[in-house]
Amino acid sequence: MKRRFIILFAALVAATAALSACSSNSPSTTANETPEEKSVVYVGNDTIGDTLTKDHLKKLGFEVTEMTDREITDTKAKNYSLVYINSSISSAGNIGTKLYNTAVPVIYASSKVTSYNDMTGTQENTDFGKVLGTKLNIKDSKHPIASGLSGSVDVYKENGGFEFIVPTGDAAVIATAADDDKKALIAVYDKGVKNGIGNAAPARRVFMYLAPEDLIYTTDNGWKLFDSAVQWAVGEK
Repeated sequence: MKRRFIILFAALVAATAALSACSSNSPSTTANETPEEKSVVYVGNDTIGDTLTKDHLKKLGFEVTEMTDREITDTKAKNYSLVYINSSISSAGNIGTKLYNTAVPVIYASSKVTSYNDMTGTQENTDFGKVLGTKLNIKDSKHPIASGLSGSVDVYKENGGFEFIVPTGDAAVIATAADDDKKALIAVYDKGVKNGIGNAAPARRVFMYLAPEDLIYTTDNGWKLFDSAVQWAVGEK
């Protein structure tokens, strides 16, 4: 009996050692050694422009999760590396200030939503709105979002809509309307930069002109600006 016990004990020790050796040879799966997957919450609608936008986000390596403007919350946003708000949302008021203090980068392609977030004033068609055209002016060619472009740039093949804001606070203006330098078509707040009432941005904020109904007319340079804006927002540029 005693001898049988000793044999069983020895077998158990040998099995334990073998398992330990296998474990030590396996690749580590700790959180620190596993790259965080790029993920974006997309808030918009089901237009062709929304589809094109989501396709470009996927091409940039993002896993896209769709939510409505009513579903998105500050708590939900924290689980992602980017939030994209399109102007095709049902109501700017449904977004409101939900993401004001969210420490996740946000891209606003809806000018009206920026008025809730102290990036511009509250007067429609004055502080924010839409203009038509095919070109924009690059105002800061050295900014990473400009992607080496400068001066007047065709971003639509045909007349299309541009969302605009007159930014407040310490926003950096990358591009403006072709005929009005006060109307920003691409404007950004880096993390810590103050908005219109002096509050610091908790993470990067981007305003982008793209109107989903006209994205089918977007030129290669237009998509280049879009891609660069997304990459800058998440710190890849």
